[in-house]
Amino acid sequence: MQNKKRVLFYLVDGAHSEVLPELIEQGILPNIKRIVDEGTYRKATTCFPSTTGPAYLPFLTGHFPGTMDITGIRWFDKKEFKRTRFNKNAMRSYCGPEAAWFNTDMPADKPTLFELMGESYNLYNMITRNVPDEYDLGKKGKGWLYTKAHFKQIHHPVDEQGHARMMEMLNSGKDFDFLFAVFPSVDWDSHYHHIRDERTIEAYCIVDRSLGEVRAKLEEKGWWDDTLFVMTSDHGLTPTTKHLDLGDWMTTNGLKSVYYPVIWKSNPKSAVMISGNSFGSIHLLNHAGDHVLREQGIIEAMGADRLQKLVKEDAVDFVIYRGDEDHTYIVHNQEGKAKITVKGEVFAYEPLTADVLHYGGKIEATGHRNILEATFDTDYPDAIFQIYQLFRSRRAGDIVVSADIGYDLRDFWEYPEHLGSHGSLHRQHIHVPLIYNQKGWNTRPARTADLFDTILKWKGITPKQSEGEPLF
Repeated sequence: MQNKKRVLFYLVDGAHSEVLPELIEQGILPNIKRIVDEGTYRKATTCFPSTTGPAYLPFLTGHFPGTMDITGIRWFDKKEFKRTRFNKNAMRSYCGPEAAWFNTDMPADKPTLFELMGESYNLYNMITRNVPDEYDLGKKGKGWLYTKAHFKQIHHPVDEQGHARMMEMLNSGKDFDFLFAVFPSVDWDSHYHHIRDERTIEAYCIVDRSLGEVRAKLEEKGWWDDTLFVMTSDHGLTPTTKHLDLGDWMTTNGLKSVYYPVIWKSNPKSAVMISGNSFGSIHLLNHAGDHVLREQGIIEAMGADRLQKLVKEDAVDFVIYRGDEDHTYIVHNQEGKAKITVKGEVFAYEPLTADVLHYGGKIEATGHRNILEATFDTDYPDAIFQIYQLFRSRRAGDIVVSADIGYDLRDFWEYPEHLGSHGSLHRQHIHVPLIYNQKGWNTRPARTADLFDTILKWKGITPKQSEGEPLF
């Protein structure tokens, strides 16, 4: 008789693809190192924007934010906004009470792993559609626990309580097909202190100790040998020393902006939505119609001088917007422009007046896996495909801003002050660690979306639709 196969997924929110291997090498994460020695450590790419919430979608649904129409931790819908201001579908911030709408905002025809995997448990993840309360281990008291952690900046009790609830479930004799556990403290400590602060390092150690105890319990039950263990992250972070508030910048420069939490202004000329603080989407409202704008329309609505002023800001690595031709995208910084073109399965990048993404010139590949491979080890891995997937949704906005390292795009309303940020297309945000207790799987460059297909294949399930591919 074949033993039951289970999946244990540790999502270490904000785990850095350079910091984590450093800690493993230093010997302070022995339980994670044991998995690496027995299995595999590698890097994968997450999605754009590389931010909590949207970046959970690839491994839980097999789809990217643009496909799922959830284009940030905060998003704006120009069409709905212009239809009526009193419209709950016009804008969203999942950093607060509106997080409860995340599940209903997702397309109903794209199931999650929780809905496909049988007896599935969740810990601290906001994607909980159709997860019964008794299977949502972190739900009870989560709001108060998260609020206290945020304002007191004492984060570790959240992870410790989460681990205790996992152990309580396992010690109760309950079985599982899928257990998805989020450990948020690495992200929080990286935001409010530093990616290598001693408090951040301790957050990694809490994860390691949890893994050791959970593994021991599964071995005691005789389950471990048939359990697929996966550990990854949704994004990396980089230290932040300077802030440019993009919403205030638009207002100061003559295009009065609505942005969270200041979403009620008379006759706004723009809307700005920030995610991870290094990603910003600008929606221009000072034009007839409710359509997203292409290059010429952006120049007319924003003004060429104002656009040039934006790209010259030190905080801006580059901006992205739709080209005048279908399936073309302009990547624009203070040095000039490059163009991305998608024709069928052919993805191409071509410097026009500047090599904005530092790819060394024109590149072209047939198939999205091949363009991933061609860019995986660059400063902007998978940027061509990630820009394409994001702009499939009108909620991506008219202009997307990717912040430069050391800067972010939100200031006054971010309390406590962020000292670390993410969300951009830079490799330190896009590359994430990927660890699993298996050897011999394929070695081609991987995306986090591939975990959706991999987990289902492990369980003998074929997804009806997915943007990922199994790793074996």
